Amino acid sequence: MIALTTFFQDEQLNKVIPEVLTAREETYTMFLVAILSLSFLLISLSRNINSRSLGTVVEIFFRDSDTMEVQLKENMRIGSFSSIVLITNFFISFALCNFIFFHRILLFDDGISLLLAFGVPLLLFIVETTGVLLAGVLSGETKRLNAVILNTLTISQFAGVLFTLIALFWIMNPGADKLFLSLFLAIVALKEISRVLKSSLSVLSVGISWYYLILYLCTLEILPLFVVSVYILKNFLK
Repeated sequence: MIALTTFFQDEQLNKVIPEVLTAREETYTMFLVAILSLSFLLISLSRNINSRSLGTVVEIFFRDSDTMEVQLKENMRIGSFSSIVLITNFFISFALCNFIFFHRILLFDDGISLLLAFGVPLLLFIVETTGVLLAGVLSGETKRLNAVILNTLTISQFAGVLFTLIALFWIMNPGADKLFLSLFLAIVALKEISRVLKSSLSVLSVGISWYYLILYLCTLEILPLFVVSVYILKNFLK
């Protein structure tokens, strides 16, 4: 009798567990779709406010920095609402791809995944911008480094649009995690490489020497990112 009762209890448990897992998966998918919808809404809002915003960001990315300031003044000022919306989308779309990576691939719990998802792009952006501003203040060359800040902002805006597209197809194809993770990491690498190259050419063109450029990259960008990476690896990726 006890064995029979245990059997029926196990049968009920086997039915309940898949239902719980299915409900959890549906909630997880709806969360991703909601964030993705917000990202597309931001891109659409930016384009509705300024029809040339997306075209300007794409054009600037594929051109040198010499004409960047002129294009921004003519087509989309960096402090305009459409520009701010695209920067916001960068954080949202970057965080969305991060969340999929940490939650679906590394299997972190919800809280840690959210923390890292939004913390990584925020920290990266702080390092990329405050380092330049600090170097400008200490050297007295703030105006000459203005192009570096503009490069960082416009490249981030362009990368944000790409992150949105990656997230769209990643959510639609959960079985292709390796493919979309590779594409995501490739875009992150492209963003950083293009930012460093374009910014380096900009500062060299205004007379700043290689020595100061290398010193800046090592002390205000590479070192902070290295320290943070080691901390994350030791505390979250054991």
